[in-house]
Amino acid sequence: MEALKNYLIKNFEQVFVLLILVSVASINYLIPYKLAFLNFYFIPILLGAYYLGVHKALQGGVLCTLIVTLYAYLFPQSFMPAFSQLDLWMNILAWSSFLILTGAVVGQLTARLKDEVEQVRELNRNLEDSQARIEAADKELRDHAENLEQKVLLRTESLEKSKHAVEDLKKKVEDALYSTMDASVVRLIIEKRLRTEKRRISILFSDLKDFTQFSEERRPELVITDLNRLLEEMEEVLLDYRAHIDKYMGDGIMVEFGAPVDYQRHALMATIAGLKMQERIVKGDFPWQMRIGISTGEPIIGLIGNRRQTYTAIGDVVNLASRIQELCSPGMITLDAATYEEVSRFVEAQKKTVFSFAESEDPQFVKKIADCSERLDGNPEDVELMKKIGFLFLKGNYILQAQEHLGQALQADPNDDKVKLAYAETTIKMNQMDAVAIRGKKNRLNLYEVLGLKKALDDREKIPQELCDQYEEEVDKLVEFPEDVVLPTEALDGSVGHSRVVGFLSYAIADVLGLDAQEKLEILQAGYLADVGKVIVPHHLLNRAGGLSKEEFEEVTKHSRESVRVLRKMGYQNNAIFEIIEASHEGFSGSGYPLGLTGDQIPMGARIVAVADTYNALTSWRPYRDRWDHVAAFAEMKRDAKKGKFDPEVMEILGKLLQM
Repeated sequence: MEALKNYLIKNFEQVFVLLILVSVASINYLIPYKLAFLNFYFIPILLGAYYLGVHKALQGGVLCTLIVTLYAYLFPQSFMPAFSQLDLWMNILAWSSFLILTGAVVGQLTARLKDEVEQVRELNRNLEDSQARIEAADKELRDHAENLEQKVLLRTESLEKSKHAVEDLKKKVEDALYSTMDASVVRLIIEKRLRTEKRRISILFSDLKDFTQFSEERRPELVITDLNRLLEEMEEVLLDYRAHIDKYMGDGIMVEFGAPVDYQRHALMATIAGLKMQERIVKGDFPWQMRIGISTGEPIIGLIGNRRQTYTAIGDVVNLASRIQELCSPGMITLDAATYEEVSRFVEAQKKTVFSFAESEDPQFVKKIADCSERLDGNPEDVELMKKIGFLFLKGNYILQAQEHLGQALQADPNDDKVKLAYAETTIKMNQMDAVAIRGKKNRLNLYEVLGLKKALDDREKIPQELCDQYEEEVDKLVEFPEDVVLPTEALDGSVGHSRVVGFLSYAIADVLGLDAQEKLEILQAGYLADVGKVIVPHHLLNRAGGLSKEEFEEVTKHSRESVRVLRKMGYQNNAIFEIIEASHEGFSGSGYPLGLTGDQIPMGARIVAVADTYNALTSWRPYRDRWDHVAAFAEMKRDAKKGKFDPEVMEILGKLLQM
């Protein structure tokens, strides 16, 4: 039954039309009172108009008219019966029935229509209510949005204040950490990359001579003021050379080079930093002299302590640096053998000897020496007096002085056997005393006193004496070499002296080319400063043996532009110098960087600096290779010039200057 209902609902139109057709056919065929039943057709047309629409109702009306007309045409007698009284009453009955039925149907339809109209009205009222609620909600949302925006602004301001407060607190914490710990240590701690390890580094100890006596004679606040002024100078130097300042010990400083960041040239950086510290002591007119001891080895480095932690080095090499500093002469730097071995290419040093006599000598002995020396000054040719002084020094165990005087006496009188024996004795003692006894060490150690950095221009294997004599004095008068600017970078990659040679050769080439004085000066300065931008290159790439990946090479190529940026930051303002430096790695045929310039597009100064830089780089030792022979280096550069790397004219002038 349910299936039949669903079918009728689904196919209502077809069933309705079929029912009307069957009814029309039945009425026209079976009912004799056809005129009376013509009123029947009002009912399906009314129902069709209501349920199926006007269009379908009109079609139904036309169809019914056609059917009735067809019947009337075919069977006219059916529509013209002879009326009897029964027929009359039957027609009236049929008419009244259809009339009542039509009223009932129309009434039902009207009632249903009213219900639907009422439903529509109700829906309209609901819609209006909903619209009113929506408008109210919309107004509330707008008000809320305005309030929310204001609240967001207030909250944002509050968050900004909180952010600034957090940043201020963070800065204060960082400042507090940086005031007690090295910045690199703090960064590694924050990044959780700091670990305890055994690593080869260099340790520097410094101490002031007679500081205790100085502090006893002055008020404490004055002592602190002078000491802080000194430490400020020392910190600036040490940080320039990437040192980790471990601790201050009164007037002493303990420093590590090569930790926590593993700089490979730590011994060289430590030694040059020591030289610069001694220079600052002299220039700053401080009332003290400083002793500096440096040793190189493999201590344990890392954080020690529980809640109060410090980053430090512990081991035999630390103790050795402290002992070396104690033996150091005031105003000097003393190195152990391991440090000297790493820096000997760049540093002038002499073996340190320590004698066994006491510092306070016998006054009678001192008087004898003074009297003899005074007499010898008046008669320097007196060989016997020279011998007497030599024997006196030997007796007092002044071995170095004894050897000097006995040697002079032996030259004047080579047949004196007594002098020969005494001189041999001094030589034996000198050899024995070359090694220094260190407190806490079973064996004596070789120590070296630093005299200064070697002069790069004194290397006769790369620069002829005639060339040096011709230009060195002139170059030194033109502009002061910016040592404090370039040395930290040169120490980092083991190229100390490179900038000085590049500037010198660049000036000489520019002079032969006949450039004017201003251009020559700019080229000289550009040669000095061209590599300061190497500070941006990761230090492990500077000393890399072998090729670089594409990404690593791109890092290296940034240094020419970085040099310009660094110099601008330092206050340099000469754009001509900047143009030379930025283009100093451009290839003559366009194969260089950073812009790929060619030929005359490259400033002449840049072409000159490129040639000088390459020549000195090839003929200098580097951590990843030995130096080239200068003849082979120049021959290699000539081959590169033929391939378009260098300006042929500049190469020809360099060859003439080097007498090749």
